[in-house]
Amino acid sequence: MPVADLLPRDIPVPPRRRAGAGGAAVEARALGRSFAGNRVLANLDLAVRPGEFLSIVGKSGCGKSTLLRMIAGLDRPSSGRVTVDGIAAHAAGGRLRIMFQEPRLLPWASVARNVAVGLRSGPDPKAVAEALGSVQLADKADAWPAQLSGGQRQRAALARALVSHPALLLLDEPLGALDALTRLTMQRLIRDMHDRAGFTAILVTHDVAEAVALSDRIIVLGQGGILQETSIPRAGPAGRSSAELAAIEAGILDAIFAA
Repeated sequence: MPVADLLPRDIPVPPRRRAGAGGAAVEARALGRSFAGNRVLANLDLAVRPGEFLSIVGKSGCGKSTLLRMIAGLDRPSSGRVTVDGIAAHAAGGRLRIMFQEPRLLPWASVARNVAVGLRSGPDPKAVAEALGSVQLADKADAWPAQLSGGQRQRAALARALVSHPALLLLDEPLGALDALTRLTMQRLIRDMHDRAGFTAILVTHDVAEAVALSDRIIVLGQGGILQETSIPRAGPAGRSSAELAAIEAGILDAIFAA
């Protein structure tokens, strides 16, 4: 059966975005990473434009999270280099924030105090309140993480990541553990916040439909490098039809399966 026949027909259509409003430029050149002699990435080149939403997809073990960790400065490349606005990734921490699959909230701190952890310049109750309001958690400021649902905890983690207005947001499968409805709600929230703030976003996900719904561009990783690159076309404020996006999704899935 063709892959397209397996796909849902109601893929969300992202709106047109404002490019480059406060976003960081990311560049990788001749990037390589090996673990105990096992080559994961080799001679990879990648450029991400300011304000772009890029998704990275591929089979498990292809190096998606490894690449994201090097962009975050959490891991050093074996060869090549990664820069954020021309600064070596390991020295650019102040310009970026990262969200993981687990919310990683401090259990002994209120939601507001957890969000305040994301501030670089000390306590700022107004900034924390604005961040919580933007993710519809204003009424949970004094709650404990254990009192929140899974989706609410991830919204708190998103507020913590964005409270300092980073130029680059890295997303390492942050929605993977959520139920389907909560996941769709979070997708829309992330997309809306990206549209408003204009930061650069890089998402690692196993969900190709999610990547198509959120992204301006998608790369397929495999065999140590980029196997395929797909831009998500726009046609005015309404975007493209669900049928067109389903065809794009099918092509990306075919590239992953063929790797």
